[in-house]
Amino acid sequence: MLGKKPILLLLILASLFGFILLFCIQNAYAQFYDGHSEGWHWYENPKEETKEIEESKGIKKNEVISNDPIEQMKALRITLERSLNKAILYPTDTNVKNYISLQNRLGNQASLFADVWQRVLLENPDLNYSLIHPTNNLAKQVDLDLQHKKEEVAIEKLAKEGGLFFFYSSSCAYCRKFAPILKNFSKNYNISILPISLDGGFLPEFPNSKIDKGQAAKFNVTVEPSLFAVNPYTGKAYPISQGLISEYDLRKRILDISQNFMSGT
Repeated sequence: MLGKKPILLLLILASLFGFILLFCIQNAYAQFYDGHSEGWHWYENPKEETKEIEESKGIKKNEVISNDPIEQMKALRITLERSLNKAILYPTDTNVKNYISLQNRLGNQASLFADVWQRVLLENPDLNYSLIHPTNNLAKQVDLDLQHKKEEVAIEKLAKEGGLFFFYSSSCAYCRKFAPILKNFSKNYNISILPISLDGGFLPEFPNSKIDKGQAAKFNVTVEPSLFAVNPYTGKAYPISQGLISEYDLRKRILDISQNFMSGT
């Protein structure tokens, strides 16, 4: 598994162009104008190089490099792309060497950025996203355990203060698949379920289902199966799922609605 630093290098490499533009571009311009390195020219023909240098001098000799990071980024991308394309089209030692040199400079700057990034996060833990959403396996397991405990509390409160309305059709394949999942879930947590058949047929997991007598219209049921959490004290219902979901998603959804469900909002 990749360490933190290599991952950071991969994630932020593209964003580092602006930081090294002045160094790379100014060096490139100096080489281009002074003619000390053939790697910045498209052709190896000395006459064509001389002509290219003269034309470029006439346009860019007195040009001031923009301080805008966006413009710097664009310029650096162009420089790197030109260097790469030239190395591919004209793979001389000089051209390849120049491209490798640019890449090394970029890599060094990326490494420096990663070091500063890590230091800033250590000094400002509130900015560290991985503390809220862990990325390493050990921390992720702790985070999952905490999430599971929160779900358990929400489910227990639902079992104590409310129940579930389950709308289904006996001919619905998704309903037949969801029925045993819901049945086992309700049994494990002692949650009351009111199963309501929309087509008059009963699923084997819910032989004592009720026949729909307008409840589906009241709950605006348009998808089968549909599951709602109902708070009898407030008279409010909260959709948990519309369609087939796993027990994992069922637990997560109950946690999502738990605050509103308990407060009655």
